[in-house]
Amino acid sequence: MSRSPAVHDPSRSFAVASRAPVGEDPSASLRAGADTSPASLGRKNVDGAGRIAEELGSAIVAGVYQPHALVPGELALSRRFGASRTVVREAFKLLSAKGLITSRKRSGTRARPREAWHMLDADVLAWRLKNGEAEPKFLFDLLHVRAVVEPAAAAMAARSHTPETLQAIEAAFTEMERAAHDPIRFADPDIRFHKAILAATDNDVMVAFGALTEAALGMFVRAASRHAGAPAPSVPLHRAVLVAIQRRDAEGAHAAMMALLSRTARNVERNVGPAPARHKSPPGRGSPRRGSRRSAKPSK
Repeated sequence: MSRSPAVHDPSRSFAVASRAPVGEDPSASLRAGADTSPASLGRKNVDGAGRIAEELGSAIVAGVYQPHALVPGELALSRRFGASRTVVREAFKLLSAKGLITSRKRSGTRARPREAWHMLDADVLAWRLKNGEAEPKFLFDLLHVRAVVEPAAAAMAARSHTPETLQAIEAAFTEMERAAHDPIRFADPDIRFHKAILAATDNDVMVAFGALTEAALGMFVRAASRHAGAPAPSVPLHRAVLVAIQRRDAEGAHAAMMALLSRTARNVERNVGPAPARHKSPPGRGSPRRGSRRSAKPSK
């Protein structure tokens, strides 16, 4: 008697986290003398939901589940993770809020197409960059968004910074100088430097780009560190940004940040190849030229 051919189940393709139960029976914890306060049980549910959301969300952005494809249901995930169905529903809510899934009665829970994803969500960005890898197009997408946002942010910071927000930029830069020949130590102050500039704009919407900047820098620092002497050559370029901000030179800050991002773009091209056709223009092309009023005037 011949066996029927095995059917590939995409739900088995994404990594399964520890099977330690989440959302377990409260009575078991009570018998063990554990903390069973509503706050404690709520934390367990949130932690468990986050773990499930990360596994399934990572699989969706990695393409394990194509747009409109069914993802594992409540019962399957409940069994796989040893979680209550309430916890699984919370995970679905998290993923739905990020634009990754949609759930409907009778049609089940399905992956949403890429254009529906909330690309600036910190988790979605992290999952797309998981394991230190990303498709070249996405890297250049990040570069071009940074070229739009960060030079403008530097100009705004030059005009709007306070002693406190400027001190945060200066402190991050000091640490960058000390770690100039250590890519691992350099990454954290580099991220803080750029996020501190966003904070110094005194613009809440601009600050919201911090998650994108952090995710992008994590990738770009790794790319730059593959070259001899990195990341030391970028330190003078960061210094130029800082000095312009200190002088309240909005035009100079804009130009200095563009120079820094241009170097980053060249490093990315050396590592992943030339930009896709529609990305051929250098980051920032078409932005206001130095000396124009638009480059110096921050908008809130």
